[in-house]
Amino acid sequence: MKAKRLVAAGLTAAMALGMAAGCGDSGTNTGSGTANAGGGTEDAGSPSAGSGEIVTLKWITIGNGMPTNYDTWVEKVNAYAGEKIGVNVDLEVISWGDWDKRRNVIVSTNEPYDIIFGNGNNYIPDINLGAYYDITDLIEANMPGLCELMPDKYWDAVKVDGKIYGVPTYKDSAISNYSVWDKELVDEYGIDIAALTEIPDLTPIFEQLKADKNDYPVYVKNDGVYYIFDKYDQIGAGTQILGVRYDDTDAKVCFTLEQDDIMAELKTFHEWYQKGIINPDAATLTEARVYNMWRVAQGWESAAKTVWGPDMSKEVVVQKIGDTILSNETVRGSINCISANTQYPEKCLQFLDLLNKDSKLRDMFFYGEEGVNFTYNEDGTVHRINTDFGLPGYTQGTFFTVTREETDEYGQWDEVKALNDAAVASQMLGFTFDPTGVEDKLANCREIWLRYRSEMMTGVLDPETAVPEIKQELMNAGFQEILDAAQAQVDEFMQTK
Repeated sequence: MKAKRLVAAGLTAAMALGMAAGCGDSGTNTGSGTANAGGGTEDAGSPSAGSGEIVTLKWITIGNGMPTNYDTWVEKVNAYAGEKIGVNVDLEVISWGDWDKRRNVIVSTNEPYDIIFGNGNNYIPDINLGAYYDITDLIEANMPGLCELMPDKYWDAVKVDGKIYGVPTYKDSAISNYSVWDKELVDEYGIDIAALTEIPDLTPIFEQLKADKNDYPVYVKNDGVYYIFDKYDQIGAGTQILGVRYDDTDAKVCFTLEQDDIMAELKTFHEWYQKGIINPDAATLTEARVYNMWRVAQGWESAAKTVWGPDMSKEVVVQKIGDTILSNETVRGSINCISANTQYPEKCLQFLDLLNKDSKLRDMFFYGEEGVNFTYNEDGTVHRINTDFGLPGYTQGTFFTVTREETDEYGQWDEVKALNDAAVASQMLGFTFDPTGVEDKLANCREIWLRYRSEMMTGVLDPETAVPEIKQELMNAGFQEILDAAQAQVDEFMQTK
């Protein structure tokens, strides 16, 4: 999709056609996408402002539950969006603990909604259920702002069989991993953290820290040091043990555990466990502790000052590890999808477009209600009165039109955008494995890996003996058929690139 070139030419005509087209199944959408009499005013850049009709869209999302000031907040949101594009929003915010169960019920029972938040875990299954509207041909006409802001490759990352069923959130949409060190220890021991970005190279300093501090330099919970798999694109298969290395131009689908880089890291974890560098209860621990001498986190450099250090109540220093990688998985961490049954697919996209491109509306969702949760300073920055507004910013829209907070000394959104711009795209960007014919085998193989994962990733198991055992069990469950099916699809995909 060459959005940036096509938006300027013929945009008005395309918008008019989009508005005239009747989309969706209005008969099954009682209770969402309702039209109310209202007074939208003319706005030169809006496809539908001034039509005299206000459309109310139901948006289901995740957070800390409904904000306590929801009624006054949404009144201001709707006054603004109604005037701009003739849209009001009715938000249902489901709490974190109830999200998976409630969301599954909504989708599986065809409960009325217009927009729903999702991610890579449910995107493909929901598409297979027919839950989402195919928005491929509606994007350019109804989302000119986001098309201009967001590079085409982010749209590619949410394509399934060449079609787009969701609007990705343009944020920290690529993986950048950083080793995070307690600065006090770095200074005390003169640690050259720039030279310690490979797992095996860390062993000598960890041995010294263990001996001197009588503590565990690598304190993890049952998922272990999982970032090592970020180098392998999981191609939509949903398991760490199958993938294509992001920079492999031959695009070989592999059993990741026996790859040289992963095997070397797994061997090091086992060595660490034997030497007491890893906490002995790691494989059964479901919550990690707050303090870490060293850990790896996904983010950006200034997060050391804004997040990682404050969370640990320590000053930390960080070192970037490897490339910043853009893949389907990284982009699909936050997607907003349009119900297949909405009466107003164009309006849904126009609303999400406004939310992404209009800083005033973006601030309302990111910070809350002006005068209650935040105010604007004379210099245009935001002063937060409180952090009571419980909508997580990553679920909504881009970070790059959020007004900068007065305490942000580092321009963190500029830093995030620069990382995105410099990201190396996975060879598999835009490809999603279709497991038809091997679904049961894939499900069984996922379960086999999950039985071993905690002990493998925390160093309990010796990979030299455990990996061959795991592989044999996988092969008995049909893993080779999965590899062959995936490779055939990958080969076909690579021929079309």
